[in-house]
Amino acid sequence: MTDYGEEQRNELEALESIYPDSFTVLSENPPSFTITVISEAGENDETVQTTLKFTYSEKYPDEAPLYEIFTQLNLENNDVADILKLLALQAEENLGIVDESLFQEMDDLELEEDDDDPDNNPADRESDLTD
Repeated sequence: MTDYGEEQRNELEALESIYPDSFTVLSENPPSFTITVISEAGENDETVQTTLKFTYSEKYPDEAPLYEIFTQLNLENNDVADILKLLALQAEENLGIVDESLFQEMDDLELEEDDDDPDNNPADRESDLTD
């Protein structure tokens, strides 16, 4: 029988070691935490930042965690949609897997404005999210 509580505690410890400066536990029951992602990729080199909030369900990792964008700074609407889409894909792909896969994608998360780029193709962004 799966000990969900122990698996969740182990993953929280791992996440805390991976994101020591941006990981904050909000509650232990149910396990809820935030991870802040910061980038210098905004327009005019402004800081772009988002804090993602995750809450584990009782049967996580066999059920997807709840997630939301908790706070944001200089984040474009299309970036919000892309982040939520990425999280949904990762949550679905990693059901039942006990590791930090859902969160590893945040290391590669690019909060940048590329809509003005003539080479920008939104379809490419879609394929990036599924890689």
